[in-house]
Amino acid sequence: MNKNYCYVIAVLLLASTYIACNNSSDKPADEELSQSGFTIRFMPRPPVDIDSNATPEQLASFAWEELFALNWKSSYPANGLRDSPDTTWDYTQPSPDLVVWETFGHRAELRPWSNVMMPFDKPPHYSYGITLKPLNPGDKLDLFNVLDENNEIGSCNMYAFSKSGGQPDPMNLVRYQAKVNRDEYEYIFNNFSDSAKLITARAKTLAHINKYKSYDSLGTPNSCDCKDKTVINLPCGGSTDPATQRIIIGAMEIKTAWRPLTSRDDASQFLTRTVVTFIPDSANPNTVYYTNKVYGLIGMHIIHKTRNNEDFVFATWEQVNAEKDSMGYVLLNNGLDSGTVHPAFPRLHPIASVTDSSTAYAHRLLRKKNPKSVLLNYRLVGVQAKPGNNTSAYSFFLANAVVESDSTLANFRGSGIGTPHNAKPNILYRNNNMISMGGCQGCHGVAQVALGTDLSFLLDNVGKPVFTPDILNQQAALAQRAAKIKVLIKATGR
Repeated sequence: MNKNYCYVIAVLLLASTYIACNNSSDKPADEELSQSGFTIRFMPRPPVDIDSNATPEQLASFAWEELFALNWKSSYPANGLRDSPDTTWDYTQPSPDLVVWETFGHRAELRPWSNVMMPFDKPPHYSYGITLKPLNPGDKLDLFNVLDENNEIGSCNMYAFSKSGGQPDPMNLVRYQAKVNRDEYEYIFNNFSDSAKLITARAKTLAHINKYKSYDSLGTPNSCDCKDKTVINLPCGGSTDPATQRIIIGAMEIKTAWRPLTSRDDASQFLTRTVVTFIPDSANPNTVYYTNKVYGLIGMHIIHKTRNNEDFVFATWEQVNAEKDSMGYVLLNNGLDSGTVHPAFPRLHPIASVTDSSTAYAHRLLRKKNPKSVLLNYRLVGVQAKPGNNTSAYSFFLANAVVESDSTLANFRGSGIGTPHNAKPNILYRNNNMISMGGCQGCHGVAQVALGTDLSFLLDNVGKPVFTPDILNQQAALAQRAAKIKVLIKATGR
């Protein structure tokens, strides 16, 4: 056989072998990335921004990078810094006992009843108006997870493992907490550290929105470019801190949902923590007991203000079995139990296929690093960024099945808490557009255009500072919640 011919055959065989190997199931991660449409990195700090016209794949990637960064091991035990990652750790190591987001500032630290904010890096400290006492010797209040909310924004109570006949079991009540990162906390601490300053700024911001459809009197289209320091304008990720010249992460808020674990649960499938919960003192209405129990995380919201997305990026996750745990809810009527039970309720808006694909992809990458990571048990529900009026758009009605369960919240597209579905404008977008947005972003838009608090429900005057934590089975606490809801409805004027 001709030697040149043999040489050509050999080259072709080598080329075909190379192509076959590079199309095998063991592709390098970068080739998987290029074909999946997702780019997900494991970084100790969150990404600072994303294009305002990002695709669903890009939004999901951004969200997963946030989740992985905020669940990085915290450096707090070593250096006393909150919202700070331990850069000696990575995801090849066991899941840490304390992660970055847990060290964010709690709402009772951001808005203390004492009206005296403490520096961000102080150890956990919670200020309420009511007297707090430990229920048992050894119970601690200075933990990082303080579950002081007992319901879904006054709309319903959520339970797991309902009793026979569909009746809710109070012992399996889902509880919640809200936190903010360093950038948001220190912005408030440095500019509006007491309630009077915050109230004044809120009123001015709202007046500007009503008159100019802008945060300032100049009609500046993007709040990130607003120069007025006397209004509430939370910092934007991707901006430069004038004091330090660093590129900042931007304001971030976290809301988490938790429930007690039972003998039916496999605790290894949950991020579990010893948390603080509250119960009444039957002998003294002016006292609340706090106690410590182990709870499992079942839901998480991350919202993040960036330069390209000044109306925040909203992303939400659930524990993968949250819908299968006999979850049910009881509607609240002005904060009081209506007696209407909804066991085994349906998800009103399905998780998009691209979102499920992002979860599968993120889990595949994570499993390569640590097949025992607890985050393998959490899935992305959806992401919102650029607001719009298209109800069929990706994640338009974004809702978490254990944070916004009922139709009031899951179908939210209204101009106020009292009018959740009237499809009237509820959010201000750049170029001074008023939009009727749905889901989480539309709901938070009410805080922007009706309360003047830059899409944050932690900065308004409705029941804040918080006088008392929510307390299980106490009518006085429920009545207080009812009063808060009425004030909120009145404040929004709807």
